[in-house]
Amino acid sequence: MGRYMSMFGVGLLAILLSFIISWRKGTTVVDKIHDEYDYIIVGAGSAGSVLASRLSEDSEHTVLLLEAGGDDMGDMFLSTPFLYALSQHSKHDWGFYTVKQDNFLLGYKEERNYWPRGKGLGGTSNLNAMIYVRGSKHDFDEWAAEGCDGWSYKNVLPYFLKSENILIDDLKDSRYHSSGGPLPVSANKMTSLSDTISKAGEEIGYKSVDCNGAEMIGICPIQGTVTANGLRASTSRSFLRPVIDRKNLHISIHSHVQKVFIENKRATGVSVIKDNRTLAVKARKEVIISAGSVMSPQILMLSGIGPKAHLDDVGIRVVADLPVGKNLQDHLYAGISCNTNTTDLITTSAVIGPSSLFNYLWNGKGWLRNTGILTDLAFFQLDEEMKRTRPGRPDIQLHFLPVLVENSGDEVRNILPYKDEVWDYWDRLKIEKGGKLGFAVIVNDLHPKSRGIVRLNKTNPLGHPEIIANYLHHPDDLKMLIKGLRETLRLLNTKAMKDIGVETADRSRAFPQCSQFEILSDNYLECAIRLLATTAYHPTSTCKMGKVDHPDTVVDPQLRVKGIQGLRVADASVMPSVTSGNTNAPTIMIAEKAADLIRGVDTVKHFKMKLNNL
Repeated sequence: MGRYMSMFGVGLLAILLSFIISWRKGTTVVDKIHDEYDYIIVGAGSAGSVLASRLSEDSEHTVLLLEAGGDDMGDMFLSTPFLYALSQHSKHDWGFYTVKQDNFLLGYKEERNYWPRGKGLGGTSNLNAMIYVRGSKHDFDEWAAEGCDGWSYKNVLPYFLKSENILIDDLKDSRYHSSGGPLPVSANKMTSLSDTISKAGEEIGYKSVDCNGAEMIGICPIQGTVTANGLRASTSRSFLRPVIDRKNLHISIHSHVQKVFIENKRATGVSVIKDNRTLAVKARKEVIISAGSVMSPQILMLSGIGPKAHLDDVGIRVVADLPVGKNLQDHLYAGISCNTNTTDLITTSAVIGPSSLFNYLWNGKGWLRNTGILTDLAFFQLDEEMKRTRPGRPDIQLHFLPVLVENSGDEVRNILPYKDEVWDYWDRLKIEKGGKLGFAVIVNDLHPKSRGIVRLNKTNPLGHPEIIANYLHHPDDLKMLIKGLRETLRLLNTKAMKDIGVETADRSRAFPQCSQFEILSDNYLECAIRLLATTAYHPTSTCKMGKVDHPDTVVDPQLRVKGIQGLRVADASVMPSVTSGNTNAPTIMIAEKAADLIRGVDTVKHFKMKLNNL
């Protein structure tokens, strides 16, 4: 009966939210594409929506934004922050999978990673958990030191500030935050677990910090891209919707770009499929690829820009021999679940209960405006050499999930594709522990040394590309994850955690698949990692930025594709290395800075003056 009541509640929620959102439903799209524009942007995601908004500020220039997916308005799963996971496997998701690896993902049905990537206006900013983390200042200083002139922390911080509209009262006076930008950044509804996490951190030497401020190491309440009235602040909602009346901006959905036309080493336009017709659209000034870390390399390779040996193998004429698709990086995470005697946690009944539903529909408050089931972060620096060379740059990130898992019925099992024996183990454990599991902690390795590759599918180059993630390929990555799990266990073994009944060394909690090892030994943790560690959904770096003469780079520090005029890439794929934390905020920053580079202007002078003494 409880399961059917839950389903009824979700159904009622869907009806009410869809009705309300339909009042606001609108469109930004055009039916007919002109033959020629000044700028053509491929991809309307976290970067492309920002670029379209900023480039179209110059009324004398025409801008075309092409998106393979559809419009994002009127979909309650996209608009309601807490429901973000329900958009996976939907029409708004490309639904990529990685190639199967040996001795990895052993607890998953297909033993491969599912990579949700946004398809539609807003892109992956419509599917993610909305966590706003810029990264460490050392990340960007390292980019600059390796040849990305103009991308140091001092250079990029003004662009973070340009976008931001901070809605957290305690941070409004911080020099590291700003008000008035198009991107709202707000706080989550918290549980008492947040206070316990802070106390536990203090016990082992970690203080509470603003992870987007002066220091990053410590405990950090989540900052999320959620509007004041409780809606997801995707880049389409934040950057595109306010400028839909601009006559010089055309947005075309269901418009799948196949390749870039290149003549005499210059990008002249794109080939796009729309309404079952193949169209050729010219670019008078530039083509900018902002299709993400999977699709941007695919489009470049289909255009003849990529590794010569691979393109020869697929039968594509080589225009520029560049390492497109290589240098793929992603954050891998392992998790720890904890029993607890506190009842102040997120539950399904609380989220979809009548009072929660009314609170959200009436004033945009309550659990449904949360960035999913996440409320706190922590950042640790554990590598001894890194402590000497880059003090303050974290190498481990924790996400805390203060949720009681009340059932694992079919609807839950369909979202998380574990093998039946894994679900059966958790079901048995819940019965033994009173019917419920406590909160969970996700442990991310922030700076993996393993490198993967995105390449065209030889059988169908126009279909989904092959994603070879190579997780744990470098042995140091496994060692770092184990270090992170050990530090997490140290946090969970504090008095503050024991006071709420947290258990970590309970033999009954051991995975049966790893029972041959002593509980929580290094061998046991390695076994558990290989069983259940998975992606944090942060793929980057497949079109690496850097020095023009470096053989590993695809774009220069102005984001221009090497050897090709009139063609740039601007999205997470240009990151030389993945940033410390969630990647949506730095992707938006890249687009903000790219717009200034393309326009030849400096729109952040006043922020630079504000930051002079930092």
